Amino acid sequence: MQKQWFQQRLRQLGKTQRGLARHMGLDPSRITEILNQSRSIKIEEAVEIADYLETPLDDLMIKLGAPIAGSIKASSLVVGYVGAGETVMSIDDHAKGSGLYKIDAPHGEGGGVCVVVRGNSMAPRFKDGEHLGYTREEGLDLANCYGRECVVQTKDGRQLVKIVEPGSKKGEVTLVSVNAATPIEHNVPVEWIAPVTWVKLRPRP
Repeated sequence: MQKQWFQQRLRQLGKTQRGLARHMGLDPSRITEILNQSRSIKIEEAVEIADYLETPLDDLMIKLGAPIAGSIKASSLVVGYVGAGETVMSIDDHAKGSGLYKIDAPHGEGGGVCVVVRGNSMAPRFKDGEHLGYTREEGLDLANCYGRECVVQTKDGRQLVKIVEPGSKKGEVTLVSVNAATPIEHNVPVEWIAPVTWVKLRPRP
């Protein structure tokens, strides 16, 4: 494991090495052993670390310096709901909880977190009940989000999925829906923004 990257990633997310140990159900000394490469790491442990660090499993395996078997399915933690026409208040931002449940991520994806869409203002791009994967790392540079579909946490506590465009002031953005009937929101103050990286369709009944 590249220690410097690991420690920097924890700082970016506001998380701790001890928190990772709790997440994995391990003694903190076991995490130190992994970082010092004094013990081998199981693929199941790599999946848990990727979940906690909100990092694609393939990327984590590169940091670990180990290849990943193609048959392994990575899981993604579902941390709440995101409004697409409906008002959804944030109920779990992952940093303070263990999430709602886990799903298998699409092939080639994994780690990170995802949310469930509520509403149809982003249809046909995103539909009610679909899972959207994202990573906050890509949203650290706000300019990187412009023109992209993003999960957005607003200052007033709403969690939305919208196309993000610049606002008139620092820390504010314009939120646009795919459905033209949904009004554009101008100059919305935001807590954080994260581009959507994958979509998993809801199962057919």
